[in-house]
Amino acid sequence: MKIVLKVLHGKIDFLNFSQKYSYSVFAMSVLMNNVTELTISLVVYKPELNQLNDTLTSLVTSLDNAGSIYHLYVIDNSPDEYQSGLSTEYIGRYFKHVDFTYSKNATNVGFGSAHNQALDVQSDYHLIINPDLIISRDAIVNAIQFMHNNSRCGLITPYAKWTDGTVQRLCKEYPSVLVLLLRGFAPAFMKKIFYKLLKNYEMVDVINSNEVYWNPPMVSGCFMFFKTDVWKKCQGFDRRYFLYFEDFDLSIRAKQFCDIAYVPSVEVIHHGGYAARKGLKHIILFFRSMISFFRIHHWRWF
Repeated sequence: MKIVLKVLHGKIDFLNFSQKYSYSVFAMSVLMNNVTELTISLVVYKPELNQLNDTLTSLVTSLDNAGSIYHLYVIDNSPDEYQSGLSTEYIGRYFKHVDFTYSKNATNVGFGSAHNQALDVQSDYHLIINPDLIISRDAIVNAIQFMHNNSRCGLITPYAKWTDGTVQRLCKEYPSVLVLLLRGFAPAFMKKIFYKLLKNYEMVDVINSNEVYWNPPMVSGCFMFFKTDVWKKCQGFDRRYFLYFEDFDLSIRAKQFCDIAYVPSVEVIHHGGYAARKGLKHIILFFRSMISFFRIHHWRWF
């Protein structure tokens, strides 16, 4: 019963069950079954607090709805001279009754390496999220239920939208150099010429908003819901990637240990993407990681 108190944030009075409470079906099941343990890692670099507020608020709502024990790890890669306002006290405003860990790296170790600082977690599931994400209320409970019902699944990727409501295609075919250059840097008229090629890369005719799709060749990583043992077997992200392509690489390696599922009932809104819009530094990082990706896996030019 101690576990239930933690899961439901002290909202149950065991001396007075006559009161009515509103819980998800899954959350109510913790009263009679083992409680799911979930860890979450979130890496920030010079965070935009308005977006981070949306992420943390939606995360708390989705976690409360799922009724699981959870521990959040926030890893800050921001330089010491950058005053973001992010702190243990700031995060504590959102997670008042739950354990969380805020850690500040002395230097920017990279996106994947920072997430790997949560590699030794003890949980049933581990969720990797971006700090520019809005998570739907039912996303986490639906992910947990899907994992419970499909033992072969070790990684879930969600149905994602951009902030304008258009679909963000997280499932991808294995890329070619041409596709990546067109998608990231080509003007609109060139993208129209190669529309079919780009559409095939994003699996537009294969993935929809209604049906589960098993084992896409690779997935983007704004929201990666792992079985923790799979996360550990993969040994986390490959440290050779500082930023970009580490999610593609991880999803390819994860298929050695499990099946991957695109689950449209797990919904998110994502603000980010598009390295070309973020300046020269991000373009250079993109090309470095792209070269590493093709060297590690295999080159495909067209």
